[in-house]
Amino acid sequence: MSRKVKGSGNWYRGCRALARHHRKVARQRADWQWKLAIELCQEFDTLIFETLNLEGMKRIWGRKVSDHAFYQFLQILKQKCAKHGKAFEKIDQWTATTKPCSDCGYHNEALSLSDRQWTCPEYGSHHDRDVNAAINIKRAGLAA
Repeated sequence: MSRKVKGSGNWYRGCRALARHHRKVARQRADWQWKLAIELCQEFDTLIFETLNLEGMKRIWGRKVSDHAFYQFLQILKQKCAKHGKAFEKIDQWTATTKPCSDCGYHNEALSLSDRQWTCPEYGSHHDRDVNAAINIKRAGLAA
């Protein structure tokens, strides 16, 4: 498109080709999301998700966050859960999930984003950051 003369026949042809490509990618993404939603609904009875600040994530990681269409996926998943009679829960983004120990509840204030693993000083348990957060999200969602 950038090498075409704006308004020419080849420019319009390029516009249509680009639109066709974007439509194909969007349809592939939507197809994958529907298939994944069906698979998750068949496998699990309760699905719990943390509300994410997508605008803040876009500022940090750029447009690629939007390319995943996470909000669209949650809408599809919510619809599928309602159809199949499964529980769909969302917890608030401000719920503490990463820093508290999933075993004893100790709040690790010194934990930074670069720390992927940590050991609880009170209980002595070793935590992977993501697994610990998933356990805390599950507890918060089941309590709601």
